[in-house]
Amino acid sequence: MRSPAFLFILALSALVGCSAGSATKLPEAGPVSGTLARADGSPVGSVLLMLQPTTTGHMTSFEVDAEGKFSGEAVAGPYAWFVAKSAKADDADKALAKVPEAFQQGSLERKVTVGGSAPIAIVIP
Repeated sequence: MRSPAFLFILALSALVGCSAGSATKLPEAGPVSGTLARADGSPVGSVLLMLQPTTTGHMTSFEVDAEGKFSGEAVAGPYAWFVAKSAKADDADKALAKVPEAFQQGSLERKVTVGGSAPIAIVIP
């Protein structure tokens, strides 16, 4: 059985129109930084933040450190997001267990816009 995240990505890819023969050139990726936290301000760390573009771009992931901080590069635009297990964190299973299951699956109800110089603040209620 396929995971809900895989099915979400597959469905979204079909809608966006991903193809190997596409002549569309994506804009260059720019720097992205931000935090992942709960509504009470406590950091959500040692997880993988997944960004799935809802328009232009490509799937991007960021390792979130123990303090809830992440950085990397992504094409500017709107993304749906979810949290996944980190392959690098020593306490990955324990960290992911603290994230509500609904946020471990893709959802077009949760979006964030990448671009500009301000850090992104993603909050898990």
